[in-house]
Amino acid sequence: MFGCIWRLGCLLVLAAAAAVGWFTRDSWYPKLRHRLHLAPIAATTPAVNVAPTAKWEPLTADGAARVRAAVATLASRSGPVYVNVAAGDFAAYAIGPAIRELTHDSTGAEALAHDERIYVKAMVNVADIADATALGPLGTMLSGKQEVTVRGKLEVISQGRAEFVVDQIGFKELQLPSALIEKIVSRIRMKERTAGTPRNAIPVSIPRELADMRVSKGHVILYKSVP
Repeated sequence: MFGCIWRLGCLLVLAAAAAVGWFTRDSWYPKLRHRLHLAPIAATTPAVNVAPTAKWEPLTADGAARVRAAVATLASRSGPVYVNVAAGDFAAYAIGPAIRELTHDSTGAEALAHDERIYVKAMVNVADIADATALGPLGTMLSGKQEVTVRGKLEVISQGRAEFVVDQIGFKELQLPSALIEKIVSRIRMKERTAGTPRNAIPVSIPRELADMRVSKGHVILYKSVP
């Protein structure tokens, strides 16, 4: 009888230890994998969190033309101090060339503006973004055409020059680590990059009339450069 009780007590202790280990795994499991020289596990949480009310807008040539027309009004001495443009139109105007440079086989590109950032998503051929060697362990999980979502923040660096600083790249529910984001982004717009361009930033040429750009309420606000 006492042996049975002892065995039951042991099982309860093991069950409690297993439960504690499970709920604290985020603190000890990565360290264990590091000690065993195993590759880090990629995040399995949603790669890009977007508000349910946010609206995706297509990237089109007509949209890019609308932004060029809006910028032209800023160049006029009597023009407005700022203009609002749609996120999809602005992405087609400023980021579209970089997307075409990175992959020649993208379809259904869309963008939205949310939380001071621009999000762009499209179906792309993974091989155009990075080869299996660059992807490391993720190379066995990602192949063919995949929906890729990129999130970044617009920053004006100097007159006529801005950067789209990428802080997230996600494939469905898989978010790429920072080191891999830098490997991918640093290949884009090589001729426009300078020694000071961050590896996770895409150089963007902007008209000298633009002094600043801000994301607000689902739109991109373009501010006039005052002489």
